[in-house]
Amino acid sequence: MGQQQVCESYVAGQKAAQQFSSIRSSSGSGSTRAAGGRPGAHGGALAAQLDAVSRCIKAGVPTRVYSVSVGGFDTHADERETQERLLGEVDSALSAFCKDMATDPRGKDVVTMAYSEFGRRVRANASEGTDHGTAGPVFIAGAPVRGGFYGDEPSLTDLDNGDLKATTDFRDIYAELLGVGLGSDPTPAVGTGRRPVGFL
Repeated sequence: MGQQQVCESYVAGQKAAQQFSSIRSSSGSGSTRAAGGRPGAHGGALAAQLDAVSRCIKAGVPTRVYSVSVGGFDTHADERETQERLLGEVDSALSAFCKDMATDPRGKDVVTMAYSEFGRRVRANASEGTDHGTAGPVFIAGAPVRGGFYGDEPSLTDLDNGDLKATTDFRDIYAELLGVGLGSDPTPAVGTGRRPVGFL
């Protein structure tokens, strides 16, 4: 992905976030940020946020999009131990949330997406961490999701100036979430010509 495509992708990401935000606002339920606001790097905070989302879903709150977050992944140093701990906490919190949704009738409609705002570079730096990169994985889970691996596995040797080459345009993922998942026209957020990924 060249610099112009990265810039276009960033703009599309901002528009998609605005569209998701307008969908949240139009539900009439006010703020959709889960209890606890923006947490630190604690999986417990993520689990608490997802628990609040779960309670809202089970109560029939008409919000269509919820946003939770966890920090601490900007691992420029000591990456291995930090990543292990953080990914374990994310795994625990998301697994519990998905199991919880599987036991509730409203949970059959829930789709969960986990992503990072930036990727990491392939090569470690002198501090046993990695610096900001361009490509990264997206995890999508829920009863409506057709499980599997989508996109091509990126090469660890065929790089773009030290970065992984993106194999799936994130705008295609957002288009599927907006169009298929939420029944909203994705064009204002991600433009035309998007290709279906097929996970929904």
